[in-house]
This record gives sequence, C-alpha cells and structure tokens, in this order.
Amino acid sequence: MTAAAGKLPVKVQKRLTLFKMFYPLERKDERQWAKIFKSDFNTISESFRQISLREGYVQEIAEKKFILWKVKRSSVIECMFYFINDAADINAVVNCFKIIQRKKVFLTYLIVRQVKDGENTFDIFRSSKFSYLEHCNRVKYHIKRPVIPNEPE
Repeated sequence: MTAAAGKLPVKVQKRLTLFKMFYPLERKDERQWAKIFKSDFNTISESFRQISLREGYVQEIAEKKFILWKVKRSSVIECMFYFINDAADINAVVNCFKIIQRKKVFLTYLIVRQVKDGENTFDIFRSSKFSYLEHCNRVKYHIKRPVIPNEPE
C-alpha cells in the first residue's frame, strides 16, 4: 500500500483490496483460482468463505448460485461473485445484472466458464458503477495428461 493509500478511510481501503482480488495475479494464483472455479459450488463457496473471514466480511449464499459478501452488522453488499457455466447463456448474464441493480451491489465479479477455449478456462469480469463490464483476468487450469511411452517395434 502506498503512503497515500494508507491515509484513505478503512472502507475505501477495503474496497480497493476487493478491486485487486483477481488482478494482477501471479501464474500460480491463476492456476489456483481456475482449480477452485472448476470445482463444485460447495467447494467454491467454502474457498470464498475462508477469504471473507480473513477480509472481515460476512458471506451469504443466494439461490445456491452466487456468493454475497456483506459488511458486518449491515445489509450493505460489498461484493458478489456470480458464476456463469455457459458463456452463451444470455439469461444468466441478464439475471446477474438484474441482481446487481435490485440489491445495489457495490462490486461484482462474474466468473464465466469459457468451454470453447478449454474446459477449465474462466474469464473474470468486474462490474461496478465505474464500469459495468470490465474484463479483469483469464485463468486456466491445465490437466496434465499422462505420457504414454512408445511401444517397442
């Protein structure tokens, strides 16, 4: 954190930390996030729960599809994590933005599975009042294929 950032109110500092959650990422962190994203929703939500506790947020699961991080002792939603398994599913995309508008979510991360680019490839988009569709990062989890030695002739 810079000296200037240290003088910002705690709420602003926490929001800046949220904005940096997926960018920049080291290569090992990209793989780790992709590994989490390719998991089932319970595994994903548990991974996020651990981070929410560390960062001081209360995590809620909504509709068994997306994750909300709220300010403690408040109804303010600081961050939502919304998962789209099919990039061609326009209804999922529209639903996400309806939720953002209805719940007045400050920051949303849309995690979109990009099957056309590889089963374990995910684009991460950020959505906030500053930009409602900002590409943040792309993460991949490469599954190592076993090497089959050539049979002797």
